[in-house]
Amino acid sequence: MTYAKQKTELKLVISIGANIPGILGDPIRTIAAMRPLIEKSILDWIVALNCPKIDSQNIDKSLSFQWAPLFETEPLGGPIDQPKFINTVLVVEGKDFSSVTPNEKAAICLMKKFLDLEKIAGRERENTEIFLGPRSLDIDFISWGGLQINTETLILPHPRLSERNFVLIPLAEVLSKDQGKPKQINSPKIWPE
Repeated sequence: MTYAKQKTELKLVISIGANIPGILGDPIRTIAAMRPLIEKSILDWIVALNCPKIDSQNIDKSLSFQWAPLFETEPLGGPIDQPKFINTVLVVEGKDFSSVTPNEKAAICLMKKFLDLEKIAGRERENTEIFLGPRSLDIDFISWGGLQINTETLILPHPRLSERNFVLIPLAEVLSKDQGKPKQINSPKIWPE
């Protein structure tokens, strides 16, 4: 039996969350207002990469922006009395985008765009004294294909991804749209719960 080798498209994974009102409104309104700005920043970033295989005139048609539903989650760390978070995940992929080779310089450039978007929503990272405290907007760069970097500005893949169900559960929702959800099976005699 032979199997055809399946080409996997390069994916960019971003996590977005908020748990306090900002200048754009409550967390849900903030994330909704930032959604088109996040997409535009990613489009502009890809075009600026100046990859010859990318059709910059039609890049918005060749990319897929797959957003997870919004989830309400408990804060992880930080002050115990802070409000619950609203979280989602964005997965970006596309035929033209797959021609871009993930690299440190481009990844850091995109992260800087995300930090600028956080400022638009009223977040000031520099003035925060509380680690893992309340945030009007938090955009985390989770992964870009198989890129592995560790700099002061950015670590990819995100180092605490496996500890963050507020990323993993929305990410699973996005991925299951294309791949289908796994079916749990019962094997009580050989596999204890």
